[in-house]
Amino acid sequence: MKENLYKGQNCIIFGVNTFIGKIVSKYLAQNQVNLGLIDLVSHKDEEITNNLNTQNKTIYKTVKSGNEDNMINIVEEIHQKLGDINYLICIYYIDDLQHKIKPEDLTLETWDFLFQDWIVNYFLVLKAVVPLMTKVKKGRIVFFITTTGYTGEGEGEGEITLSGSIHECACSSGITGMMTSIAADIIPQGVSLNGIALGPNYKKDIDQIIWAVNLWLSGLGEYSCGQILRLY
Repeated sequence: MKENLYKGQNCIIFGVNTFIGKIVSKYLAQNQVNLGLIDLVSHKDEEITNNLNTQNKTIYKTVKSGNEDNMINIVEEIHQKLGDINYLICIYYIDDLQHKIKPEDLTLETWDFLFQDWIVNYFLVLKAVVPLMTKVKKGRIVFFITTTGYTGEGEGEGEITLSGSIHECACSSGITGMMTSIAADIIPQGVSLNGIALGPNYKKDIDQIIWAVNLWLSGLGEYSCGQILRLY
């Protein structure tokens, strides 16, 4: 990676109080990126910025799940304090999904919760940030999902991954469809959008995750429009 590539850039991370969020925010802080960190109120942690060890600007805010006005106001506040948003990284609380929601729980209440908590909130943060990027005709967006449910390319080609719940499969697939549809509209306006799909053992290979983030944020993969990198 070119030295000081990220220095002085501004990044919003949605879902910072996660395993991935903490790793990515710490890495970007070390590379002198100004950070606007956002969590859902349900995952609030006021100590989240203490381990970043950064002298750059860092703002931490929480939003109410599914509340569009709240999301717009917080993104605008971060924009006013940091300036143009160069990067947006969307990370969901996958650990919670895997450990707190039982696979046999097929109630409509659980489906409604997941739809709002993951898919709708990804949409809302994009709806708030994308106009800021298209206005200046630049920006890079990276979203995280999981490899669960894929039956095509990669290892075990043509086979079901046999990991994760029906909830995880449905949400990851829904995010994929929504994001690739949005990509078709915003890429011609100068904003890139790419995904990273995490395999079941993603916590064991932090270097691979950072490599994938660099691929999309650095512009090295800028010709892979709307593509998702799967980390098996």
